[in-house]
Formats: sequence, structure tokens, C-alpha cells
Amino acid sequence: MNSIGKVNFVSYDKLSFEISDFDKLEFNKNGDFYLAKGILDFVTITNRQNLKFIYKVEKLEDKEKLLAKGENAKFEHTANVVCSPIGIIESNKINFNLKSYPFLQDDVFLTSNEEFKVIFNVHSQNAINLGLIDGKFSADFDINKLLTFHSAVLGNTGSGKSTTIRQIIKEVLKHNTQNLNLHIFDVHKEYTAKDDKINHIDVLKDYNIPLKNLELQDWVNLVKPSDLVQLPILRMALQLANAISENKVCEIWLKCYLALTMYRNVQDSPVTKRTKIVGFLVDTDIDTTKYNSQFGNLSPTDEAKFISALEEKLNSQDFSFLQAQIETSNYQVESFNSLLKSLDYVYNLEEIKGNSNARNYSKTLEIRIKEVQSRYSSLFNCLEDNSPPNTDNKYVTVYDVSELDDDLLLFFSSYLCKKLFNANRSKKLQERNVNVFLFEEAHRYISRNKEHSQFYEIEIFRKIAREGRKFGCFLYLSSQRPSELSSTVLSQCNNYFLHRVKNNIDLEYLSKTIPYIDSNQLKRLSYLPTGVTYAVGELFPIPIEIKITEPTYNEDVTQTPNIKFI
Repeated sequence: MNSIGKVNFVSYDKLSFEISDFDKLEFNKNGDFYLAKGILDFVTITNRQNLKFIYKVEKLEDKEKLLAKGENAKFEHTANVVCSPIGIIESNKINFNLKSYPFLQDDVFLTSNEEFKVIFNVHSQNAINLGLIDGKFSADFDINKLLTFHSAVLGNTGSGKSTTIRQIIKEVLKHNTQNLNLHIFDVHKEYTAKDDKINHIDVLKDYNIPLKNLELQDWVNLVKPSDLVQLPILRMALQLANAISENKVCEIWLKCYLALTMYRNVQDSPVTKRTKIVGFLVDTDIDTTKYNSQFGNLSPTDEAKFISALEEKLNSQDFSFLQAQIETSNYQVESFNSLLKSLDYVYNLEEIKGNSNARNYSKTLEIRIKEVQSRYSSLFNCLEDNSPPNTDNKYVTVYDVSELDDDLLLFFSSYLCKKLFNANRSKKLQERNVNVFLFEEAHRYISRNKEHSQFYEIEIFRKIAREGRKFGCFLYLSSQRPSELSSTVLSQCNNYFLHRVKNNIDLEYLSKTIPYIDSNQLKRLSYLPTGVTYAVGELFPIPIEIKITEPTYNEDVTQTPNIKFI
């Protein structure tokens, strides 16, 4: 190899050398043509002990050197090149931790093809290919390093995120595995390709969730109580509905309790009070015929009989009994109707305690429950969990969630993740599956705005980000708005495929959240070509640019159509 320069500056994180003969930057060696491209080039520095140090070019500066004094003096142009360290080649292997450094006046060479093979060699029988490095070296990665770490694919619209994800899926499908399950939340119907190993599920048509399987957090994500005033109402309604279904509270007893308490304690117009009390007692055997509808009163004799009949039904049990039954009940309900009925009971219980605004404050909660019931009844129209299982030969499942609004998308994704996370956690280590959750448009549900919410909507994602690795659950985030993603979840990622990002807010957020990237590398993100990703993290010890293998037109359903001219 031709020496292209000499080292003139060395520090722990930088090295520079000077090029004086530009003709040496282009040559042929053993049939391989070498041409210095400048920025992003790799160079090799050989010291007096024949150690080979690999550096990457970051900056070029033109300098003029005076050859002679005088008015007509000539100048010689030289280039000063600034580089950052990559590693050191020892015994035909690359060590990315430098234990020594080059010295001044050491020779600098363009990195040879043989050295590139040492740098980018992947020792794995289960490697998958994502594209090309430097236009000629295969970007191969170990499938375990690719999938058994939390990862993020980030970049602006049109920068190539979907291409990267489809290439990952395409390569993963080439392998036969026993315990891998890849779950893709498809928000735009992008992943429609048919394959024997892909299981397609239209969530609103093919998936079923029994309401009795929902926990409190699921209900919070599903019906979105608008403030902390509505949350206690929702909790009480769920627990009361469960207490009634489990026969811990007799519904007739509850109606009689409401009627008697309202009759004795509530200060309301007599006719209005009578209407409510008679409404409570419609399906009971309590006689209300003597309760005057015009004046809303009872004769002293009839009143005594009325109160006695109610007290007999209550059997000396009061509100403390009711409260104990509610507090010891869980949040499982069997239908939306039972929840809505229980919600009405809770309103009345609040009203007899003097909280006359409970119904008005929770009106939006009730509307949301009814909306979910009417719009998405097919998703919850079952008593037992009969959601489609993954078959033995279909380990990639695409969930079509394109018809779900953001709230239901958050509910479904968090429900499924929690279900599979808990299932894996209950198994022995040798029996656990590897579940990889791939979230398209992740900012829509794993949102930074919900990071510190008092409703804990994204807590399961945070939990998997912190603890998922030991239980075989991994997150793959894809987003065009990195700054809107949860910082906790994003910072727990080990691998990042960064595409073009131009927004300064996103770039600043990435600099604070991603530990593997520095300010110079962030600047490069703004100028990445479409289809090129900057890979950093545990996947490969050095940041590298990869030209992702592009799918055919038929595979790329996200490609913008061209205008056709007549």
C-alpha cells in the first residue's frame, strides 16, 4: 500500500495527519482499485512495532505551504486530515479498545480490503444481512445480538425506516427457530406480504379479549378517565360490578340500601326523591303504591311499614358492610352493561353521601365506555380467551391495528405485551420464548407525554425496557418523532438504527438519550441519504453506515406513487 501521509497530532480521541502528495490517493493493488473519498474513509496507521491502528476520517482542512520567499513565491497545497479511533488489529482480529496509540510521523495508509474483512467479520452461523458497508462489505449481524436487545429505528419520513424493518423481517424469516415470536403492530397496513411463517391478524375481526381478563390498568388505558376525580369512580364501579357478579353484594339489598338512605338523609324535593326511590325498588317486592306521586309523601302508618320492609331487607347491614365487600373485590367484570349499571349505582352512592356532582364530573367517562362498547364490541365479544395462537411454523405475527384510535392502540399493545411478559415470567428459563415487539409509529403510544402520568399508561413498556431481557421480552421502536418517545424506554435500547434526522429538537433529544453517539455523529444524521442507516450500540462495536438492501417495488407498499403523464 502507498503511504498517503504522516501523523502530526495524537490524542485519546483524535488523530491528524498531513497529505502532501495527492497523486498517492489513487492506486491499484493486486487488482483492487483504491481511491480516497475523504470524509467517512477508513485509514490504517502502522507504527514501528508494526501494529495496525484503524481510524475513521471526520474532517479535512486545506493548507498552503510557502515554498520560497519573495513577491512571486510559489505555494504548495497540503491537506490536514482529522480522524477518530476505531480499533487495533492484532493476530488478525480487531480489538475496539485501544491499549496503545500511534506516534508522530507514523505512516498512514488507506485501509485495505483484507483489513476491512477483519473489521467487519461476524463469527456466527446465524448471521443475517442488512445491506452493504462502504458499498462493498456485507453488513452481517448475529441474529441473537440483533433481536435479544431492545432496539430503535429512528428517522424522518422517507428516510428509509420501513425499508430497514422489512429487511430485518425478511432476513429473520430465512431462519428456522423454535422459540422466537416476532410481534409487529402494523398501524399503516405496511406488512401485507404473504409468507408461510407470517401469521396475519386483523385485531378487530380476528382477536378476542374477555373483559374479565382486564386489570385496573387495562381499564384505565381503555376508557381513559380524564382526571383523578374520575379514577376513584371507575375503580369503585369495577369493584362493585365484581362484588355483584360474585354474589358478595345482593343487588336487591343494594337497591333497598339506596332507597332507605335516600329517604332518610337526602334533602331533595319530595317528588324528585320519590321518583328516584321508586326507580330503585322497581324490581323488588317492596310496596310503593302508597307512596303519593303528587306530593311525594306517605301517611305515618304507611311510612312505618315502608321503612320496616326496607330494614328487613337490609338485615342490620349498613354501609360499612357494603364498603368491605367492595374493597375486597377485584376489577374483573363480565360485560360493559354490568359496568355501566354499576357506574350508575356508584353515582347514587355518592349522591346520598352529599356528592351531587359525581355524575356530572364523570359524564365523559361514561361516554367513553359507551363509545368503546359500540365501536369495538367485536374485540370484547367473548367470555373465554380464544385469541388466535401462533402456529408452530408461523413465528412472525402481524397485528393489523390500522383501525384503532391512539387510545385503543395503547390499550391493545400494552395488554398483549403484559400478557406475554407475565406468561414468560412464570416459565422456567429453558422454557421461555423470545418475544420481540415491533412498534410502528411508537410515539403514538409509547409517548413522552405519558412518561410521568399519574395513570401509568405506559408502565408495562417501561417495565419490559428495564426487566424484559431476563424474561425474554424485547422492544423494537420505530418512529419518525424521536423527541416524542418515552425517554425511559428509548434510553434502555441497546441498538439504534438511525436514519436521516433534520429536526433540531429531535437531534437534541437523541444526544441526551442515546449513550452511544457524540455530537459529530449527530451532525452526520442530518445528511444521511435515503436508505442509509447509522448503526450504533451493542450490535456492532463501532458506529457504521449501512446502505440497506432495498425491497422490490411490490414489497414496498409505503413507496410514494409517481405522477403518470399521458
